Amino acid sequence: MGKLRFSDMKARNRVYFSLLKWLVFLSGIFILALGASLMIISALGAATWDVLHIGMSYNTPWSIGLCVQILGLFMVLFTYLIEKKRPRLGTFVNVILVGFFINLILAIPFFNGVFPLWERTTFLFLGVCLMGFGAGMYVASTLGAGPRDGLTLALAEKTGLSIRLVRSVLELLALTIGWLLGGPVAAGSFLSIILIGPVLQASLRFWRRRLSIVEQSLVPLHPQATERQEASGS
Repeated sequence: MGKLRFSDMKARNRVYFSLLKWLVFLSGIFILALGASLMIISALGAATWDVLHIGMSYNTPWSIGLCVQILGLFMVLFTYLIEKKRPRLGTFVNVILVGFFINLILAIPFFNGVFPLWERTTFLFLGVCLMGFGAGMYVASTLGAGPRDGLTLALAEKTGLSIRLVRSVLELLALTIGWLLGGPVAAGSFLSIILIGPVLQASLRFWRRRLSIVEQSLVPLHPQATERQEASGS
């Protein structure tokens, strides 16, 4: 009986912790998409990759969110061809939901109005912070790397170059192509390059610590310890 209760407790706690990680993961994706949308709405410069997404939307019949999804799936496929490893479910969920949420938020009537400069500046800074915070949440969940993260790691391993250098080259390439396609490059674009990284790092540290604390609290006692507690309580 004691062993059965112990195994049941372990299984229940695994399910609970898995659901919690998915909640953090999905919340992080929504917050990331909200931040990206606020930067776009500010019209003061979109985030690096969103400059490319917006540039693509200007030259195709696709929405910004659909461009996010198409480019993300292309990067996932390219990463698979390099690594020969099957992408995780969370990676596909990331690609699909970020684009979906961006389209959903940009379609809200309130955000289609005309805003004064001080409000647009607020949108910009809030958007940068939310993007970093949301990214830290979904990365901390360890349910699947984002398409850009996976591609960065794959190229770094394949070429022998540093992760920072590969990521910088990819960011510059996305920014340049997006600008050539007519994407909005402005002060906010460079602000995002400077600030999103530190915010992401702080968010990642915070959520890793929170998840670790929860996971430790869910570790059940050894069966013998459980039996001793039951005996002492009877």
